[in-house]
Amino acid sequence: MQPEDNKERLGFENYWRRDVSDIRDQVLSIWKDHGGPTGNDATARLNQIVWVVKNSGGSVVGLSTAYKVYIKQLRNHLFATRLLLVPQYRIPGLTSKLFVETRDFLESIHSGDEQEQAIGVITLVENPRMKEYRNEAVWPASGMVYIGNSQEGHHIRVYYFKDARIAP
Repeated sequence: MQPEDNKERLGFENYWRRDVSDIRDQVLSIWKDHGGPTGNDATARLNQIVWVVKNSGGSVVGLSTAYKVYIKQLRNHLFATRLLLVPQYRIPGLTSKLFVETRDFLESIHSGDEQEQAIGVITLVENPRMKEYRNEAVWPASGMVYIGNSQEGHHIRVYYFKDARIAP
């Protein structure tokens, strides 16, 4: 069944710091087929999965990952996030929903990490169509703010957690 039929129900499952052995092969296959990491990079990224999107048959059709990184220019730690949906599931609103679920989850856990506490999330927008057609300074659905471009020309977007404080 195609997701655009609006009959298929998609489910979200949180895998943050959980055993991913039940979805490992599916995720590695998705990454291999759709330009994700391979080899040791893929194995390491398995430990960064936040949410998995499954179709009504229980197959993985999308996921988000995150890891904490220090952004020198912002002088703070943020969660670097990545999203991937298999092409037939790139339906309007699903990318935003996956990001918002990821953002909200990371915001809910960040204050429990006293050392190197993250103040928000950061992402690179590499998709050329998104860069061309989703060029609002602030994305309404996610609250992501455009803050510049990478050396490769990708948009850099940030969302600050509600209680974020900037380092002096």
